[in-house]
Amino acid sequence: DAVNSYAGRFEGYWAAGMAAKIGLVDVDRGLVNELLALLGSQRVDFTRFFRALSAAARGAAEPARSLFGEPDSFDTWAQRWQALLPADRAATAAAMDGVNPIHIPRNHLVEEALTAATNDDLVPFNRLVDVLTRPFDERPGLERYALPAPASRGPHVTYCGT
Repeated sequence: DAVNSYAGRFEGYWAAGMAAKIGLVDVDRGLVNELLALLGSQRVDFTRFFRALSAAARGAAEPARSLFGEPDSFDTWAQRWQALLPADRAATAAAMDGVNPIHIPRNHLVEEALTAATNDDLVPFNRLVDVLTRPFDERPGLERYALPAPASRGPHVTYCGT
């Protein structure tokens, strides 16, 4: 029975999570699917985008808009999204900030910390742990922990079963 109910339950939790990430009470699947396709085609970092979207809910679209190579595509999507937002934009934005972290354990930062730790330098590891204990808090001086790996690093390859 648990196996048979998994797909429906997963879909429900996914929809609720996506609605919260974009500040909606109920998910608009078409809007979400369009957004995910747009983020993928424009190669926008999901973590940075979802966090910046709360600024757009407050009326400052530029942080989210600036992540797009073709910002007009964001503008079109954002018009539809804003029409669905609850009236209390400040509360909506605050709730979005509570589910969209600034900092996540990005592969390149974890790699740096592990490499340093294998050389008996725990400073990068401890710093990363400190950053990740408060992933939703903006803290001056930690900007590099919010950024994806530089393009020069190339894609990160992970291995299953490790």
